[in-house]
Amino acid sequence: MMLKNIIIVTLILCLYGGKLASAQVPDGAPAPAVQLSLEPFHRIDLGNLESFRRELTLRCLGQLQDADFRNLLASRLGPDQTRASLNQVVDDWAELFPTPGHRQFAARLRELDRDLRERMGIDRTARSILGLQVVWPATGPQRLDWNRTLFAVRPQHRGTGPAFVEAYDRRGRMVKLDPRTPPAVPVILAGSDRREAVRAGLETVNRGLRQAGFAADHRADAPARPIECAKLTAIRLAEDQESWWEGGVETYALVSGIDPAADKPNIKLVNLPYLRHEATDYFPDQVILFWSDYRFSAANLQFWDHGDATDYKEILDAVLKGAAAAMTAAGAPVYAWIPVLADAILQSMPASWWKGEDTWLDTFYALEKGQACQDRLGAGRTVRISLVPWTLQPQ
Repeated sequence: MMLKNIIIVTLILCLYGGKLASAQVPDGAPAPAVQLSLEPFHRIDLGNLESFRRELTLRCLGQLQDADFRNLLASRLGPDQTRASLNQVVDDWAELFPTPGHRQFAARLRELDRDLRERMGIDRTARSILGLQVVWPATGPQRLDWNRTLFAVRPQHRGTGPAFVEAYDRRGRMVKLDPRTPPAVPVILAGSDRREAVRAGLETVNRGLRQAGFAADHRADAPARPIECAKLTAIRLAEDQESWWEGGVETYALVSGIDPAADKPNIKLVNLPYLRHEATDYFPDQVILFWSDYRFSAANLQFWDHGDATDYKEILDAVLKGAAAAMTAAGAPVYAWIPVLADAILQSMPASWWKGEDTWLDTFYALEKGQACQDRLGAGRTVRISLVPWTLQPQ
C-alpha cells in the first residue's frame, strides 16, 4: 500500500551563489550534500514564473541521482524529439521502477501540473502542461551526456535581458551561462510545455467566443457549395535578437471581421505551430481565412507571441471587451467596425502583456477577399506574409 508523507530526496542548492563557470562541466567532482525534505511544491504565481521554473528544475535535479531516471529521460529527448512531457516521464519512471518515493514525486508533479493549468485557464482543455525542452549545441552529437548536460532556468521576461542564465549540472553546481551566446553543451529547460499551452489556450478562447456569439459555429458536415478562402503561403518574422534560452517562439493569429448575418464581430484565434524562429521563411499553405465567416469581404489579421505567464481566461475577457468596444463606436456604420475592431482588441489586452508576456507582433488591416499579396509587411513591420485566394470545393 502506498505510504503517505514519504520523504523525498531533494537538493538544497545555493540559488544565487557560485562562481562564473564555463559550459564544459568537469567530471569527478564530489556530489553536493543532500538533505531530506517533506516540503510540497509551492503554489504557482504567474507573475513570478522564474521561481516556479527554478523549483521545478531543482526537484528534477534531485531525481538525476537515480540512473534509471537519467536513462529514461535520455530516451525521451534526442535529435528527433527535443520536447517531452515531464509528467509522462515521471509517471513512467514510477511505474517501471516503483518505489514509494517515486510514486510520491509523481503525485506531487500531478498536483503542480493541475495548479498551473488552472492558473492558465486551460484546466478543461489540457490534460498535462509540465514539459521539458532540450536546446542542442550547434555542433557535436545530439545526445544527453550527463557529464556535460545542464539544466537551465529560463529567465523571466523583463525590460532588459538577464545578466546570465542560471543553470546547474547533475551534481547541483551552478553554472552562469551567457544569455547572448548559445552554450556548447546540451541544455534542458523545465517549465510549461508552451506548444501545448497555446493549443489548449486557443481552444479555450475559441470556445468562449462561440458561447458569447462572437465566433462562427461551423457545422460538422461538408459544405454544399464552394467556400472561398485565403491561404497563407509564406510567413517570416523579422529578426529581433531571439534568445537561445527561449527555445523558439510559439505564435498564433487572431482573425477578426463582421458576422455575415448579424451586426456583431466574428473572431477566431488560429494556431501557427510550425512558426518556431525569427528571420526564417516558412511556407505552410495554411488556410487562415474563410470568407463565408465575414461580411463586406474584409477581415483583420493580427499575430501574437505566446508568453509563459498567459492566463487564457484573461485573453478571452480582453477579446470580448474589445469586441464590445468596437460595437459601441459612436456613430460608426457597421462596416467601419472592421479596422476599429483590431485596435479595440489590442487596447483591451492587459497592460502587463506589454512588459513581456503575450506579445503583439503585427496587424494586417482589412485584408480583402479574392486579392493576393506577396511579401506584404504588417503595420508594425514585424511580420511579412504572402496570401493567395483559394476555393474549398464540396465533395
